[in-house]
Amino acid sequence: MRERLPPPRRVGHTAFMRWSRGWGFALALALAAFVLNAADGPREVLVANADSATRAALAGPDTFATTVILVRHADKDTNFVGADPPLSAAGMLRAQELARVLGDVPFSTIYVTPWARNRQTAEPLARRLGDTLTVVDAIGETVRSIGRHPGEAVLVVGHSNTLPQILAALTQRSELDTLRVGYDDLFVLTLGPGRASRLVRLHYGAPTQFFR
Repeated sequence: MRERLPPPRRVGHTAFMRWSRGWGFALALALAAFVLNAADGPREVLVANADSATRAALAGPDTFATTVILVRHADKDTNFVGADPPLSAAGMLRAQELARVLGDVPFSTIYVTPWARNRQTAEPLARRLGDTLTVVDAIGETVRSIGRHPGEAVLVVGHSNTLPQILAALTQRSELDTLRVGYDDLFVLTLGPGRASRLVRLHYGAPTQFFR
């Protein structure tokens, strides 16, 4: 199910991250993040300066690799009484930050769940891109949908209990099932035929602790 959002309102970019139109942006992220390597386990990757990431972002496109960016919904309103809490004021700010950070990524699809906090997290970015939200309501459905985007970039906005299962299914790494995901986590997963997946863990917006 796809929802049409109002036309985008153009806003300024932050200097923190500029994205290439080519799939080399995933490589730029890999230079600056905590990498979960399928063969070697977790390791630290350091970046000397921003120019390194810029040069990496100019790498040519990979027409076969799928780049999946996954985030948890932004901070929810814990004072809300009811089954479907919206974002808090801090969450609204984080959603705007997500739109700034990812505003140049040519997403083919933005996947969200039916919950209000989840959709509100993606709406600023969708408006900025003039894109729609695709609502999925099951982990298996999300994983199958991602497989329909070879050579494209997709965004998945999930929950603390669904993102680990989605990552485990996409990477075939069962240990990711127990991953603790905070509001500020941003995962970049590259998938391609005949190659090992690469998962990069970044952070955006104000730092947070893990919250259920």
